[in-house]
Amino acid sequence: MAAVHCTFILLIVCFAVANTEPPPSTIGSDGKPLRGAALRAKKNRVPGAPEIEPFTVKPPEFPSISEINTKLGLEQVYLESDEYFPIQQLKERFGLEDPIQQTTPSSRRKRQTMVDLQYPTDTWTQGVPYFFDPSLSTSGVAAVQTAIGFWQTYTCVRFTQVSSPSASTIKPVVRFYNGSGCNSPVGRLTDPSYVTQDVSIGTTCDTPAIASHEIGHTLGMYHGQQRADRDWWISVNTSNINPSYVFAFNEANSSTNYNYGMRYDLRSIMHYTPYSGFAINQSAPVMNAYDWLAQYSMGASRMPVFTDITLINYEYKCYDRCNASGTVCYHGGMPNPNNCAVCQCPSGFAGKDCSYIEPSNGVVGSCGGLLTPTAIWTDLKVTNQIGNGVWAGSAVQANCTWHILAPAGKFVQFYVQSVGAGGSNSTHCSSNCYWAGVDIKWDSNKQPEGYRICCPDSYYWMNQSKDNLLIVQAYNYWYYTDFTLSYRIAP
Repeated sequence: MAAVHCTFILLIVCFAVANTEPPPSTIGSDGKPLRGAALRAKKNRVPGAPEIEPFTVKPPEFPSISEINTKLGLEQVYLESDEYFPIQQLKERFGLEDPIQQTTPSSRRKRQTMVDLQYPTDTWTQGVPYFFDPSLSTSGVAAVQTAIGFWQTYTCVRFTQVSSPSASTIKPVVRFYNGSGCNSPVGRLTDPSYVTQDVSIGTTCDTPAIASHEIGHTLGMYHGQQRADRDWWISVNTSNINPSYVFAFNEANSSTNYNYGMRYDLRSIMHYTPYSGFAINQSAPVMNAYDWLAQYSMGASRMPVFTDITLINYEYKCYDRCNASGTVCYHGGMPNPNNCAVCQCPSGFAGKDCSYIEPSNGVVGSCGGLLTPTAIWTDLKVTNQIGNGVWAGSAVQANCTWHILAPAGKFVQFYVQSVGAGGSNSTHCSSNCYWAGVDIKWDSNKQPEGYRICCPDSYYWMNQSKDNLLIVQAYNYWYYTDFTLSYRIAP
């Protein structure tokens, strides 16, 4: 299988390879990101494309963390709605006199992971001891166990369950409990007076996605939408945010926000969705991707993505154990810290060194593979193949991956004609493409996630890959994912 090299990914902290700036095609003459009509003009509507018919974007399938917490009227000191610090910890960590007024002081070198005045003592260098409070529901326990299992599988961080705080020599001990909403401190609390460190998995927070997000905070992660380079990728509509909560969308500055040179990832488990419980108009987004084809990607992950995993592995120096392994990983893959002889691969790739196409799962018949474009438009059309054909939600993802590989030095032009099921091109349209859609990696950096397509306003827009490899991955949790994508070698 041909190997096409790439770079790195990231997470809330994000990381990519070389540079953190957006593609040149999205930058105006003033050096600032294009937006609105100016950005739209950079993309061409396919000649003869049908008019966009009226369609409905379904709201998120489940309430967001900000919606849950806002409805509960939480009174803790929250920096970003679900991450918090006790007042004394804010003072000690960040050298603050008035932590409520100043949450990002110049003395703090903030990464998307915790790096403050007490770093690295506020990371869990001896592992994470934890216990389940009796108040936590059965579903809450299951969600946390799934999330812990995921983080342990893909990072070197280890969690140890204990019966009570007194049973652990390591303090504090994380207490998962049924509290007010979904929230967690960021990083390890270092004040010796803290015997326990509380992580609330409250009512409606008991999903693996939210548990993974809150544990991300516990390990030291901040939210993606507060990165210093946030404005390269998204705009925040503060006029649609309750004035009391605008602080939750404050952007860090370059002197206090260090991201390892890694690129922004809209689909990080730590990135909020476009719709927020803090919105004045709940039906309108508070965040918009400058590249609107990426709008449905924002905060759309069910579990941590490759960039989230890689960030924690860097933060906890997991890759150090692989320094002498000599393992070579392609397409931005990274050595697996739990088995340095093999690589962890970005979505779309597989194999010991990430040089193979990710195999299909839950599909009917043969699906996916390597496609070779020509100068003539070719349609990739799939019907009644990706999914189980049951008109109900599935807990298991069906997916199928294609690599469209042009000759070296060439690029792949493409556009999506439709995504849907049962003859409708809007069946799966929702604000985060929760149940089904088509993911497209068009950038030369294959670590971050790419476009997520499921709604008619994303159809028939001409795009071009940034290198000779285009990755198309259809996924499904409901019925089938039917789609048509056209591609050719760019003239």
